[in-house]
Amino acid sequence: MSIREIVEIDRPAGWPADVKAYIQALAETVPDHVTDGGDLPDVVDLAGRDSELRDLLADRWLRSFHATRLLDYEVEDVQTSGLRVLTQSLVEDRQDKALANQVITPAEHAALRESSVFTVGDRALPYRVGKVCLAGNAQPLHDRPYGFSHQLSNWGGEAQYATSAWEHLDSARVKRLGRPAIVVALLDVSDPAIAVVTSHALIYAFVASYQRMAKVGSQIDFEADIAGAQIEDTWQPGQQEYDQFKRLPRI
Repeated sequence: MSIREIVEIDRPAGWPADVKAYIQALAETVPDHVTDGGDLPDVVDLAGRDSELRDLLADRWLRSFHATRLLDYEVEDVQTSGLRVLTQSLVEDRQDKALANQVITPAEHAALRESSVFTVGDRALPYRVGKVCLAGNAQPLHDRPYGFSHQLSNWGGEAQYATSAWEHLDSARVKRLGRPAIVVALLDVSDPAIAVVTSHALIYAFVASYQRMAKVGSQIDFEADIAGAQIEDTWQPGQQEYDQFKRLPRI
């Protein structure tokens, strides 16, 4: 992986000088009464400036966070091979490897196959496939942990637990395989067609963070595989990096 500066939205003091100066100038246009990052897009129209920010972020990494639940060997797999976009092949590969490693029984393997959204179907499936979903900054892990509870408490990813069939699996154990994990990934967010920021433009999170607002957050739907070389770390319960998030699941 090429050597690039790492930018973390939650730490404005460490931003590169040009990024900090750009955001500082925009922050001066925000009325003093705005203290909640969720209100910022309704008060100041900055969406048209997002492409300029992304240009500044080109050739730099944005530190981002993927909430999931991993078996021990999957932690190693992610560190080596990275994160793959959601596909039927990804889901079935995880099931097959769990069976091959004798983590699940043939009956559990069959039940997982039958409960997947790729088998059951889901109207929201087109909005999930072909992307890796990440938090663009860590603050939501502190102040809105409920948004990550499903990912951290259910093994197999959203393609497994997002179906009604999941609720009726005979094996409760198979739902809780592995341990909660926050995968720290370094992203190139310069291309908005690949690093798709949902709800509001990326620039709002930067301005809200610079202004030390509440509810600073951005979700990134990254529409490409993330290489192993871009995985900075994996945090799990018992590690200080994970345990700093007081309200995240521990088991």
